[in-house]
Amino acid sequence: MTADDLSEGEVIRRFKQISEKNSEYSERKEEYKREVLAQEEEEIRDRLEKGIQRDKKHDNLLRQTISAFLPGGPIERETEWTFLGAEPLCEQNLPNADALFGNPERNMALLVECKTSLSRPTQALKQVYDATENIRDNLDYLSEKVGMEIDELECAICIPSVVDRRIISQIEEHEEQNQDREKVFVWRIHHFDGETLDLYTDIETREDGEMTHNSELAPILNAGVELTYGRQVMPAFFPSSHPEVIMEELFSSIIENRLMDDKPFRHFKGEEIQSELTSQKNLPHYDADVIGERIYSELIRRFKEFNLISELSSSETDLEVDENECVFKYQVRGKSPDTVIANLRKRYLNRAVEDQAEIKAKRQVIDEFDEEQSALADFW
Repeated sequence: MTADDLSEGEVIRRFKQISEKNSEYSERKEEYKREVLAQEEEEIRDRLEKGIQRDKKHDNLLRQTISAFLPGGPIERETEWTFLGAEPLCEQNLPNADALFGNPERNMALLVECKTSLSRPTQALKQVYDATENIRDNLDYLSEKVGMEIDELECAICIPSVVDRRIISQIEEHEEQNQDREKVFVWRIHHFDGETLDLYTDIETREDGEMTHNSELAPILNAGVELTYGRQVMPAFFPSSHPEVIMEELFSSIIENRLMDDKPFRHFKGEEIQSELTSQKNLPHYDADVIGERIYSELIRRFKEFNLISELSSSETDLEVDENECVFKYQVRGKSPDTVIANLRKRYLNRAVEDQAEIKAKRQVIDEFDEEQSALADFW
């Protein structure tokens, strides 16, 4: 076993134990970190930027899927199916899918996982299986949370139409080999002449009656639903959205509100962030208060650590605040909102690069320490 097999949290804990025994390992870590940055900084930056863009694409695919079920849309009008929330059971730290939809009249629910690409279709199906199993194990709890009884549960995976054969082939293989733990439906989003959502209905291992949902969703998804999310108010972020994405949405909204009130925008209150994070309009989860507070604590810690913000006393701001109320200011330059947001993004990425280099350097120290300890054991 090497340090590459450890999670980041395990690396941090293990390095702390090693450096507390001998401070020289802290010096070695700094040397390794400088080497990593000198040799791999651009590679790390590129990987982080691609990760952020990948997460943004995923969030957008999820918004597109949700938009088909919003109040007033064709699915809600014709079938009474509605969107119940994003990432059900994430508050329990259980493996979960992206969205839960339901029909209160029929006590039916539908779990959907969104994938923008399918480099590992087997892993994608496992995610759907595991998430569905967790829902089944927690039906009473979830029914209470979403305010409807759930007697029947289906699951689906939503993908861009250009990659449909990858997941279909995997589903057919699982079903031929009796490895299918759930019957997974395939939803496709088409991006050609407008944007539509439909149900794939040509799976070779299924009979005609097994191709479609056991509800009013079948005919409307078979025909395809036009997506109109661009004309609707959509969620700003989701429980597992990338921190940089949440940061951008948060501060853009706070600055916009400040300018509408004709007040200086460089200072803001902690409660403004909390309000944005716990709003179900922004964070579509049935426990938005709980999830939002959890995200708030982690974001404030990260923003301070990355020197994006700093805390002020009530006497250091012109904002109307209580004596013990949390007040912050941006630690980046910029006289315009756009410049502030751009500089926040730039500093976030720079600090994230340093963090990745730090973790890699700690892994090298751990491996070096283990090799030294192994050599000593062999010697004695």
